[in-house]
Amino acid sequence: MEERVSTLRPYQRDAIARVQSAYRDGARSVCLQSPTGSGKSHAAIGGVIAPSVARGRRPMFVAHLEEIIDDAAGRIAAAGLTVGIVKSGRPSDPTAQVQVCSTQTLARMIERGDALPAADRVILDEAHRAASSTNRAILGHYRDAGALILGLTATPSRGDGAPLDEFERLVCGPPVKELIADGSLVRARLFGPDRVLERGVARDPVELVTSELMSRRVVIFAPDGASAVMIHDALCTAGYATETVLDGTPSEARRGVRGRLASGETRGIVTVRAVVEGFDAPCLDAAVLCGAFTTIAPWLQSIGRVVRSHPGKTDALVWDLRGAYILHGLPEDDRVWSLEGAQGVSTTDRPQGLRTCRDCHAVFPPVTRCPRCGSVMIADPRPMRVQRAEMFEASGIPAAKRAESYVASVARTMIQRGMPAHVAARRAREKAPQWVREALS
Repeated sequence: MEERVSTLRPYQRDAIARVQSAYRDGARSVCLQSPTGSGKSHAAIGGVIAPSVARGRRPMFVAHLEEIIDDAAGRIAAAGLTVGIVKSGRPSDPTAQVQVCSTQTLARMIERGDALPAADRVILDEAHRAASSTNRAILGHYRDAGALILGLTATPSRGDGAPLDEFERLVCGPPVKELIADGSLVRARLFGPDRVLERGVARDPVELVTSELMSRRVVIFAPDGASAVMIHDALCTAGYATETVLDGTPSEARRGVRGRLASGETRGIVTVRAVVEGFDAPCLDAAVLCGAFTTIAPWLQSIGRVVRSHPGKTDALVWDLRGAYILHGLPEDDRVWSLEGAQGVSTTDRPQGLRTCRDCHAVFPPVTRCPRCGSVMIADPRPMRVQRAEMFEASGIPAAKRAESYVASVARTMIQRGMPAHVAARRAREKAPQWVREALS
């Protein structure tokens, strides 16, 4: 692609240089991995988009969330470039130097047979979503037109374990420990139970916040929308001002929440998955994870909401109430990423059973939206169960001991499914992620 620019940090310049080298070697699509908070968009704008415009090329930035679209457009404009936004309901400017596009809008244009904006450099944000049918159609169109593709993600991993084969080459940025050392991120102190809980949580999240986190700005990841509302109501009653941000919360409302968090009017937010991506509020300094998080990408992305540096912020607290860290290691662990798949494969069954809609009271199999009325206010009919489990600061536990806990937890699940104990122990080691194998070697 283009030459690197001097405004980037050294690690960003290095990453862009390696991306450029991959293209010179013949790759047409490259995925750039770099941890949440490391400035992937800044690197793409300074190292790809601005130089592309300077050379008369037509770069395009593609994202699936309005918050990301607005943020990217603002950053590009701040770099002195004209920006057009391609999104339903927004005024367009086809003469602009850079187009920032909605994934959904481009997909609908393809379905209708409309002409897509011309581009010879396409940057796809949250590139771990590249395998979706919409992204495949978009990338296929521009690849066929001769464009070079650059994907940006902190976690190049599909939840189903399949290869991320929309990209030919992977370039990895700095490890989390390096970013902590240079002040770009703060260290996450992680607390969790001594085993993976297949059901329930180790502590009541409301009791946890009111007893230990009242001085923090907390994001709580609830297991479902109805639980999120109940947690919000209980915390507000206890004097801790929170707001809910769910899948159906409009973008304008989300921007308002970020502003109130920054001013201190709102102390915390309660969500399910709506802020896992594209919601940057660096003042947040604690996360409470109530969901299973059996795959690594949403787990790391959720923790990434609270580790961004901010004035006066020295660390972040992460309370992993179901013990997913035993499956994934610690947030700052070194990781070997690849495009070949198998990362983030679920090692435990997802909770089964019927769900109920709080709005229309329909009952249905597990899905994220009510099939009857479309509500995201879905709940397991059973109340959130608190399984009292010993909680401790996992950040201080040696990697070898955490690896042993991982093997024991996975083997226990396999035995419960009927596998002989000696076979389960062997299979658990064989299926373990790299950090576990390295720790046990």
